[in-house]
Amino acid sequence: MAEAPYAFASTLDRERDTPPEEWRERLRRIAWFVAYSDDEPAGLAAGTTWPDEVPDRRHLISMWVRPSHRGLGVAARLVDAVRDWAVDAGARELELWVADGNEAAARVYARAGFVPTGVRQPLPSNPEIGEENWILALTGTAPLDHAAPPAEKMPG
Repeated sequence: MAEAPYAFASTLDRERDTPPEEWRERLRRIAWFVAYSDDEPAGLAAGTTWPDEVPDRRHLISMWVRPSHRGLGVAARLVDAVRDWAVDAGARELELWVADGNEAAARVYARAGFVPTGVRQPLPSNPEIGEENWILALTGTAPLDHAAPPAEKMPG
């Protein structure tokens, strides 16, 4: 979070102040995936279901890859793990948000088949930065609540 605060909905200070009980609750309701290289963490991704959301939707809510492992396919494997978890849970779509300016993440998600929906909001950790909603249809059908625009070919 210190390295790339624009990539997170929360802030490092807010997370440092999170009580241990809340961390334990988060660990229970979130599916965590860790990529290792030579017994050291190379990346992390997480998926969840919001309790008040559409039951057929899952969310990729966290993605981080160690700088030394970027560009080596770690991010793609982590996205695949979250996608497989969502499919196993019976989801029809996987949703995420991409902060403006995070072009590397946008390329990873576009290659994985996510498409921007055009829905935008301020980044919760810094309202001066925007973020856009992206969706991946998991069953070969259109996403649940909206028709996603066609994916644009992204460089890379």
